[in-house]
Order: sequence, then C-alpha cells, then structure tokens
Amino acid sequence: MRKIVPAAGTALALSLMLTACGGAEMDSVELAKDPSEGTAPSVTFETPLQVSDAETKVLREGDGAELDEGDNILLQAALFKGSDGSSLGDTYSQGAGQVLKLDDQLKEAIPEMHEALIDAKEGAIIAYSSPDTSGAAGDESTSVEVYQVAKKILAPLNEDMKDTSDKMPNVTQDDQGTPTIEKPSGKEPKDLQTDVLIEGDGEEVSDTDTVVANYVGVRWEDGEVFDSSYDKNAPASFPLDNVIEGWKEGLKGQKVGSRVLLAVPTDQAYGTDKQLGEDSQYPSGSLVFVVDILGSVPTPEPAPSESAAPSESAAPQPSEEAEGSEAPEPAPSESDQ
Repeated sequence: MRKIVPAAGTALALSLMLTACGGAEMDSVELAKDPSEGTAPSVTFETPLQVSDAETKVLREGDGAELDEGDNILLQAALFKGSDGSSLGDTYSQGAGQVLKLDDQLKEAIPEMHEALIDAKEGAIIAYSSPDTSGAAGDESTSVEVYQVAKKILAPLNEDMKDTSDKMPNVTQDDQGTPTIEKPSGKEPKDLQTDVLIEGDGEEVSDTDTVVANYVGVRWEDGEVFDSSYDKNAPASFPLDNVIEGWKEGLKGQKVGSRVLLAVPTDQAYGTDKQLGEDSQYPSGSLVFVVDILGSVPTPEPAPSESAAPSESAAPQPSEEAEGSEAPEPAPSESDQ
C-alpha cells in the first residue's frame, strides 16, 4: 500500500503516506482546477518532478469541521505522473471516497500522516510525493499524489437502544456500543422488517446516496455472523444503488446517526442456494443486519471519459477487503452477481 494504483474493476488503492512539512521540490505544485462532482482536481508542476525525501504541500486549506483523534473521514485521491503531469488515476470518478480512521494504529504506522490530517479541516487538499512513488525503470521522476478530506464522519454509535419489536431478534451491545444479534427464532420473514433502535438526528438518506456505516450481518437460520465491519475497527462506504434490495429499501429515508435493524427476506437478500450455486461466497436465505448510519453523501456521477474502461461492480464479496482500506463493503445486489 505505497501509492495509488489502478486496480481491477473500479477500485483504486489509496496511498496513506503523508508528511507534515514540505520541501523545495514541491514548491512548483499548484492547484489548477478545483474538484467537482465526479471529477478530480487538476494540478500543475515543473516536470520532471523528483523529490529526494517525502514531501507535502497544502494546496487548499479546508474550511469545514476540524478533524480530531478517533475521527472517521472520507478521502478522495488523484495521482499524477511526475515526468509529464499526466493523470494516473483517481477515486473521484469511482464514488464518494474511501474511509480512513484517525487512530493510534495510523499514528504508530505513519505518524506524519496522522499529524497532517489532525491539523486539517474538511475540504483540505494536500499534495504528496516521495521516492517511493518513482515510476517504471528508467523513469526517475516521482509521482504527485493529491488528497482531499471530503467529509468528517460520525463517531461509532454508543447510545441506549430501543427494544426490538415482536418477531424480530433481540439485539444487545457491549460497553463500546458494538451490537450483537441474538439467534433469530420462528419462521423466516416474508417481507422486509425494519426497527430503528437508535434514532439519529442527521440528514435523511436518499436511495442514490453513498452511505458510511458500521454493520453486522447474521443468517436467520442459525444466527451465524457472515460479515461485520466492527471486526475491522473501521466503517465501510457503499453506494445504495449497488447493494441488496433489503439494504436499499430499509435504509432509504433513515437519518444519519441511526441504528437500524433489518430482517431481510431471501428475495431481497442474495437468493436461495439454488440461485447462488455451490461455490458462492454469499449467504443464502433470509438475513438479519444491524446498520449504524455514520454518514451519507450524494454519490458522484462519473465524468465521461473516452479512455475510461467499462465499469464493473464496485462492491467486492461480503468479506473481501478493498485494497487500501481496512473495511469490507457490503455485497452487491443480485443484478451484480
């Protein structure tokens, strides 16, 4: 995880290496065009650019919320070739960004990155280059990586919960607010059932939004956990138009800051054993989820590009991790399988 590299499908890995101070080699880097919906910013710099040490430069100060220890944030990124300034890829055209947590793990692994982000605000744009971002053999230039703090996300939920309704499995939580779904009983649901266990006071989620959430999912038939972002200690981000129907219908209209319990019938989940096949990694049958909605932003429309490769599903398998992110994303809808 050293730099942004184009990956399979629509995912791009984020480089998470920043330092707190700049140097002379980065003086020429300037923001030429602000980012817009679905479009990365443009930068100019003297080429070829080559740094001897890791350097950063603040291209634009943020004017939003201040970042604090323990925050989850959405980052957007773009990469430019050091030899001629041409684009090497970006995350802006792929969605609303990737989640990063400002915690002790980041502070220990990359203290300069931690310090730079703690000093930033929402909207900040920072350029970075280091000898580790050098090009192919014979190309001694170093790439320029540009990062934008897109949004500050709510802290993990830890509030008193309402009781679940009849025929819904009970949910408990530990001292940190991490929920546990008790083994369901009775017949599997025929229709989607929704309980709001914690009522948030944020904006309502649209069915075209990208949602940042912590979640855990269990199978109705045995109560076994098949996927959980809590185990990764970081939330996931996903566009609601690319998840199972039970999530899209159950989270639409809910408020940011809410904890939602979903009992999802088979036809709004991943399907039956027969539909999925023997080798499927998706769980069959009815499912139960607890979803903590920590943030919601409009999903950017990708800017048209003649050179862009055909897009495939952006959501990996339920337990698969996207490169450069600690959190798994919920699986896609049946149409993406």
